[in-house]
Amino acid sequence: MLTKQLKNISLVVLAMVATSCSDLLNTEPKQSISTEVALTDITGVRALLISVYDRLQPNTYYGARLMIAPEIMADNVRLTNTNSNRFFNERVNAPSAHMQAFWDNYAAINEANFIIKGIGGANTNEAEKAQIKAEALFLRALLYFDMARVFCYEPTKVVGGANLGMILRTEPTDDVTKADFKSRATIEETYQLIEKDLKEAIALFPATGNRLRANKAAANALLARVYLYWEKYADAITYATAALDAPNGAALATGANYAAAFTSAPNTESLFEINYVQATESLGANESMHSLTTNLTTGNWADVVPTNELLALYEATDVRRTQAMFAGVKGGESVVFSRKYPGSRGPFTDNIPVIRFSEVLLIRAEAYAATGKDDLALADLNRIRTRSGATPVAATVKGADLIEAIMVERRLELYLEGHRFFDLKRRGQTITKASLSAVVPYDDFRILAPLPTAQVQLNSSLKQNRGY
Repeated sequence: MLTKQLKNISLVVLAMVATSCSDLLNTEPKQSISTEVALTDITGVRALLISVYDRLQPNTYYGARLMIAPEIMADNVRLTNTNSNRFFNERVNAPSAHMQAFWDNYAAINEANFIIKGIGGANTNEAEKAQIKAEALFLRALLYFDMARVFCYEPTKVVGGANLGMILRTEPTDDVTKADFKSRATIEETYQLIEKDLKEAIALFPATGNRLRANKAAANALLARVYLYWEKYADAITYATAALDAPNGAALATGANYAAAFTSAPNTESLFEINYVQATESLGANESMHSLTTNLTTGNWADVVPTNELLALYEATDVRRTQAMFAGVKGGESVVFSRKYPGSRGPFTDNIPVIRFSEVLLIRAEAYAATGKDDLALADLNRIRTRSGATPVAATVKGADLIEAIMVERRLELYLEGHRFFDLKRRGQTITKASLSAVVPYDDFRILAPLPTAQVQLNSSLKQNRGY
């Protein structure tokens, strides 16, 4: 993430020692230094923390898949007629065409566990210890929450009693012989761990921070997102407000600078984004958001474009349509490409915004609307629409209609940022799109990803999701 050079410090071999948990049982070879010794040297701890950030980067995670799969598994994007066959099965919601590779998050969780447990003994000052522990707690919460979204129902939307969450691991494992087989916790217990981690991180972080790293505002924002999924709306309002009011430099982009915000690092609106270092951390042609969503440079697949349904939702004056998208031709087909990943810092090294200011406004708007505070919800919603050059939603729109307007705004604002499938899922809604011969109802088994078969076979205590 920050720079690969730090990862080459000899002490970072600890990261390789510690990548496994019993669910993976793929521990990499031990090196000559013990974890106990490595974690007393702050250089090793810093390098191990960078390793956790780096595990968010690949195209199988935030680098592409978590941004595109939730869009094409829902109704926001489609494939061009001429394409590379990527995301074809996700387009039609084929069984097992999901995001099950996220089970590998346990490797990063194990590294975070080492940091959380060992940072107290490191040879540095108390302020840095608090900062590093807070970052590790934030990252562990993010890793668990992303897995919960993929493999589990939300606590208030359980189908058929399937209330299982994730295997919860908070102790590090540095040797396969120490691994144990565990069953899945409940989804409520999973959310409780995520909540606990984020609250502890918030207490440890200083008021301001680097938006290319985990920070206090980002932790408040992520907890607000968790509470929205959990339908704890009062809490979502509290933590969204804390994130929006934080003195961390993030702010709502102006209409004139909306597209330009995606060319800066960090984005004007980013509370936290994943940083890529040009030339050393490129995802490469065919593998990045840039190569998959636009033809701004040569050699791109440019397979993924907005659906006609989504395009029809934008008003003619909306800068998210006029600035952040542009007309093009692919294989003789007239299409619309995105400018959100323009390759401005290098063709395949666009940063990935994980939490943006506008998302947090929409989280708070939805939570306000869900608790009957329609005027406050409208204020947050129309702050985004006015900025974007769209017609404000009328004050007469209330209740369920207002919530629906907020959900539409999430589609318009968060396009290609990996939210649409999860928005439908957390609300228990049916997926309907033109490329399907039939809808995917919320109680369909395809809503959840299958747990990796090898892990289920290896661990007799690990219960597979229904239908697989």
